[in-house]
Amino acid sequence: MFSVIIAPMIMFGCAYYPWKGLDAVPVLKYIVLINPLVYVAEGLRAGLTPAVAHMRLDVVVAALVALTALFWVFGLRSFHRRAIG
Repeated sequence: MFSVIIAPMIMFGCAYYPWKGLDAVPVLKYIVLINPLVYVAEGLRAGLTPAVAHMRLDVVVAALVALTALFWVFGLRSFHRRAIG
């Protein structure tokens, strides 16, 4: 499971490089935005090393709030489906 799911999430989650570093590959730059780890890594990078290029914090916070709400709704629906019916 690690090599199939977690490793690609980490590698394409901008944990090892800033999101702005993907300017050379514009297609990949926007595909990785579906990975929630990108926003976590960019938010931490902005907070810990503000001199390094990173996403705007308002975009990071909005994406994290939206993704949290989305996963919360999916989790509640799945829980209700399994617990009640």
